[in-house]
Amino acid sequence: MTEQWVKQQREVDSYNLFFSSFDGLSGSDSLYDLGYRLVGSFVTIPDSRQQLEVEPDFVLFNGETALLVEIKSGENINSRDIRQMERCDELSYERVVEFLRDAEFSGSELDPNDLSNVEPIIVYYTDFIDDCRTSSGCTEALNELSQCCTVLSQDKGKSLKHEEGKLEDGELEATLRAGIQLPRLVDKKVYLTENANREILAYSIAHDFVLNNLGKDDRVKVTPTDVIERYRHREIPLEKVRDALQFLKMIGGCQRNADGEYVFDKHRTGKLLEVQSKLEKTRVKDYLQDEVEGQTSLGEFAPTAETNGGADE
Repeated sequence: MTEQWVKQQREVDSYNLFFSSFDGLSGSDSLYDLGYRLVGSFVTIPDSRQQLEVEPDFVLFNGETALLVEIKSGENINSRDIRQMERCDELSYERVVEFLRDAEFSGSELDPNDLSNVEPIIVYYTDFIDDCRTSSGCTEALNELSQCCTVLSQDKGKSLKHEEGKLEDGELEATLRAGIQLPRLVDKKVYLTENANREILAYSIAHDFVLNNLGKDDRVKVTPTDVIERYRHREIPLEKVRDALQFLKMIGGCQRNADGEYVFDKHRTGKLLEVQSKLEKTRVKDYLQDEVEGQTSLGEFAPTAETNGGADE
């Protein structure tokens, strides 16, 4: 299994695990029970007065408190993590209110003007936090991080819980200290990593864009522009989209018509379900390169066309 695919899957899994804290498990409190609603995913909030911008993975709001949440799947705390959360901590209330006013989210009864608290939050896997506390260097970084945000940990089948830092929202802090119970099997609501690498992009097109819609239609036509529009809140380079679609075509998941559309239909469903197993073995760029080199090799040894000579030669 390629290192790139493992890393991308762990990142996407971390997003979806955090999302499960909205529902929690039957009989236990959840973020939804505390009134929090999702306001934005992978957004950018500029603050010209502070000369900074923040890019939280998720923004949550319950009518009084806004949570700026960053989800981490790696196994270290670096200076970038710390600076990222420092910027969230420096963001002005006025700019957060403006962002909430412009956002579209379920919960029309929530008034951005009632905002009284902004909480920067960073979430790591529990196994990393446990290991971090056994290393003096990592523990120092964790302590530094907790000066500008609240640190949470999460784990499948266990809980989302408070680790370091203080929350102004007392009810939220009490709930997180007790822990929000998380399921072992997590629903997929997020398909893309923050950087939208080619592998996870190909996977998301296949599963999120196509397979989720083939039940409604016998055929789904997709252009690179359609993909960018579907994920319009994300900055995805056109080159990555084209490579991902070309990969899906090469493995037999779709055809490309004369209009430049990639056409997916039900009889190719089996090929789309094989996307993950192929991505586990080979990166998209390597797959495309192998195909190009194969075509070049065949071209080099192809016999030259014979001519009959004469004036047209």
